[in-house]
Amino acid sequence: MRGEWTAGTSRTVDLGYEQLLVLEGRPGRKVRVLYGNLWLTEEGTSQDVFAGSGAELALKSRGRAVIEGLGEARVQVVEAAPTIGQRMRDLVGALRLRQRLASIGGWITGHAGQREPATHRGGQCTHAP
Repeated sequence: MRGEWTAGTSRTVDLGYEQLLVLEGRPGRKVRVLYGNLWLTEEGTSQDVFAGSGAELALKSRGRAVIEGLGEARVQVVEAAPTIGQRMRDLVGALRLRQRLASIGGWITGHAGQREPATHRGGQCTHAP
């Protein structure tokens, strides 16, 4: 399974007895047990996993994952390098957010200093008499 991992970033975390590591599930995120034993539970999945030294686990859920050291353990969290498709989706999402924030900023700027209440419907601004 080690040969299947794509290049990306990783971090190593030492866990003490009953110490928790909380992660957000993401596509391509994996956990490798370098030594010791751990318990993994993921939001949205019904089955917990117990794993020991040498185990490699792919997170299955996009929800939260909790890893607990069963005694001292060392884990490596590996992020797969984003694909071109993921990068494009992230870029499009960022551009849409920027457009929404710009439109809100323009609305706020356009209404600065007004004292009378206003209602907004369908992009039209009407002021109360």
